Amino acid sequence: MRMLHGVTLLLGLGVTAAGAQGFGPEPDRATRSEILKLREAAWRAFFAGDREAFEQVVPDELLAIGWGGGPWSDRAQTLLNMAEFIRSGQRLETLEFTRDSFQRYGEVVILYTAFRVVLVDSAGQAHTTAGRGTEVFVHRRGRWIHTGWHLDNTP
Repeated sequence: MRMLHGVTLLLGLGVTAAGAQGFGPEPDRATRSEILKLREAAWRAFFAGDREAFEQVVPDELLAIGWGGGPWSDRAQTLLNMAEFIRSGQRLETLEFTRDSFQRYGEVVILYTAFRVVLVDSAGQAHTTAGRGTEVFVHRRGRWIHTGWHLDNTP
C-alpha cells in the first residue's frame, strides 16, 4: 500500500512537471529581438552566399552540425559549404521559423527553434526541409555573435 502511494505521488509529480511550460530563464524582449535578427542574418547570409555578412555574425570558433548529418563543421568548412550551395544553382525561396524558445545563462543565450526551408534547384524544382535547431549565441565585446548550431530534419 505504501509503495502504491509512493508511485502515485511520483506519477502525479511527473504529470505536473510535464505540463509546465517554463523552460528556464529567458532573455529580455530587446535581447530576444536582437538574437532573432542575428539568427535571420546568419541563415540568409548563408543561403545568399554572402561571406562578408556571414563572417560579421559568425565567429571563427563556430561549431555547426547541419541538418543533413555528416561531420561537424567549423567556420571555414561552413563557408566552403556555402560556396558549394551557391555553385549548385540552388536558391532560397522560403525561410520560416515556426517556433522559438529561449534560455539565457549570463552572456549565453540558447535558442531552440523549428524551421521550414524551401530551396529551388536549377531546374526550378522546389525542395522543402523542415526541422529543429538548437542555436547558441554569446555576448562578447558589446555585441551578440552566433557561435554554434545543431540542426535536424523532422518528418
